[in-house]
Amino acid sequence: MQEEFSLRDRNALVIGAANSLGRAAAVALAEAGANVGVSTTIRSRAEEVAANSCANEVWALDRKGFAQAIDAADEADVDALVARAVSEFGRLDILVNAHDLPFARPLVEISAQEWRRAIDVNLTAVFLASRAAGRHMLERAQTGARPGGSGRIINVASVLGERGMANGAAYCAAQAGVINMTRALALEWARAGITVNCIGAGWTEGMGIIGGEEGRRQLERYLPYKRLAKPEEITGVAVYLASDAAEYLTGQVIWVEGGALSHV
Repeated sequence: MQEEFSLRDRNALVIGAANSLGRAAAVALAEAGANVGVSTTIRSRAEEVAANSCANEVWALDRKGFAQAIDAADEADVDALVARAVSEFGRLDILVNAHDLPFARPLVEISAQEWRRAIDVNLTAVFLASRAAGRHMLERAQTGARPGGSGRIINVASVLGERGMANGAAYCAAQAGVINMTRALALEWARAGITVNCIGAGWTEGMGIIGGEEGRRQLERYLPYKRLAKPEEITGVAVYLASDAAEYLTGQVIWVEGGALSHV
């Protein structure tokens, strides 16, 4: 069973490793044995520092890795990132799309530019990364690549992709798109041995909480566990979905949300 969950000699790329969920997934994959490249979601000094810190954690585990600052909604940036991962590691086995750009505003106040940016970073960016990595994985599929099948794609989506939120139309729409893109790609690439699954994450420590401390207190009263999730509470799912143990699992959303979706 331990061998089934081992990621030894696998190579992973985590986009969005500057946020708490992406960082936790990247470190967990490295702990399970994978080499891990990481990137930002947007180009900002704060994200670049966070991604570099995540890469340091990967190196501390004696794994190969790198950090790269990108705008995940920029096609050239994403293609260059995936090309670097393939070049440095020799192949890419695992892609984790942990993009997250929180955005909330009443719909009538949202400009078309703001809407496009929220959709581009949270949804179009997942398309760009999946396409770039998918091309490489499909090429590997033609060679009958093993171990680990032809590839694993793991998307991280918010609970708001399943549940609406006032003033969250753009963000909710993007997250719902990630969930259904997961299902569609799972069907499209199943015969190539590429699995595509999604971790549905609830409200988590380290995320930007709308409404600040008061918003946080309201969430904690609402959630059945009466607390936010810890980023590390998704890591077991990430390792599982990347491993041989999940070879026959595809097109699924595994919710780690503390019962939020069961709450009436």
